[in-house]
Amino acid sequence: MTSDAEIVERVRAGAVDDFALLVVRYEKLVMAAAWNVVRDRHAAEDVTQEAFVAALETIGSLRNVAKFGPWLLAIARNRAAKAVRTRCRAPVPVGELQIEAATPCDRPLSDASAALIALLERLPEHERVVVGLKNLHGHSIPEIAEITARPVGTVTKQLSRAYERLRNWYSEEASS
Repeated sequence: MTSDAEIVERVRAGAVDDFALLVVRYEKLVMAAAWNVVRDRHAAEDVTQEAFVAALETIGSLRNVAKFGPWLLAIARNRAAKAVRTRCRAPVPVGELQIEAATPCDRPLSDASAALIALLERLPEHERVVVGLKNLHGHSIPEIAEITARPVGTVTKQLSRAYERLRNWYSEEASS
């Protein structure tokens, strides 16, 4: 399997069509990261597309080509946050009045979903990334090591620690 760094270097050298390999590799993960913020499938699809376009346009500014995955996810999260801010401020026409939209930004989650998201958000960023790559995107540990430019042992340990934290936090929440 070709590494992200090799693909990024080829794209920088002018083989823009190779960017499609990165899109295929990261589309589900970026979509999941966007949905985690915007909570709307259509908005998440828009954010995903915007994130890939922005990444392609600014790929020359990526300092460490081996960190393409985390860099792309940061772009996606930033675009998603901007989409939420824009959506929450957009006035909604009601007859002749313009009122601020409250419901799209305040959609309630099920208790279980809200609890899981709250626990995941408590994880340190590096653990959140590996848990997302493993459980949302379905990458193997060696693939995650390649994507994050970390040794396999480090990825394994980060996943183990993240799962242990989540188990402990869940137990604490359940017993309260």
